[in-house]
Amino acid sequence: MGDSDWTLITDSAEAITDAYARPPRLNECELFYVQIDERDASVTLGFETSVLPSSPPPAWTGRTYNAVEFYLKFMRVKELRITGWDSSARDSVVMLDRRDDESVRVSVDGERSHLDFAASAPLLTRARPFLRSDAS
Repeated sequence: MGDSDWTLITDSAEAITDAYARPPRLNECELFYVQIDERDASVTLGFETSVLPSSPPPAWTGRTYNAVEFYLKFMRVKELRITGWDSSARDSVVMLDRRDDESVRVSVDGERSHLDFAASAPLLTRARPFLRSDAS
């Protein structure tokens, strides 16, 4: 499936699919957050993009922003593998692929960073606009 169809396998993706005529591809986004929680066997990935929505939600009206961040939380994580992890992870290629058993295979590949795992379909847990500083 790849990164272009990520909203098709994401539960509760309406915050993105309602706001965008064409949601940003994951590889148009920067991975800025990774949380691995062993207590509930979950991984949360946070992305930010400068691709702005064509139909922003009413709650965003009147706000000044030039970027959007959103978080995907994967539950029932298994087969977790991490090989190296450094600042190259921000420029990683992120792929989501539906498997035959309806789970999702996730891979995050950077120059010196690799993370992959299987999990249930992700939940979109948060999406919000913000004003990104020019100093990146």
